[in-house]
Amino acid sequence: MTIKKTDYKIVNGTFYKKDTADKVIEVLEQSREEETRLLFDFGDTKTGKSWGEVNDIRGRVGRSTGKISIPLLIKTSRSMGGGSLLDNCIIKIQEISSGKILYQLNK
Repeated sequence: MTIKKTDYKIVNGTFYKKDTADKVIEVLEQSREEETRLLFDFGDTKTGKSWGEVNDIRGRVGRSTGKISIPLLIKTSRSMGGGSLLDNCIIKIQEISSGKILYQLNK
């Protein structure tokens, strides 16, 4: 499988999936720069239906290294890395410290 840069939206050196909402990218980039801890709700972005995930939904946004730097979900400040963030499946982003909803899909 060949990975093409045209399959992504590239913002500040981070490669987001092409179908990721621009507002999601904006929130993730700002949160990455400010190291804000977030709570994610993942689901079907066409229907707005949540998948009801309870694992791997809290942390801060990081970025992988290499030629294609994808967003990662970093669990704690002591974590050395994290898993790939399903940026194109986010239906809600909430700031953990304040409870403020930073993004919510309108369906």
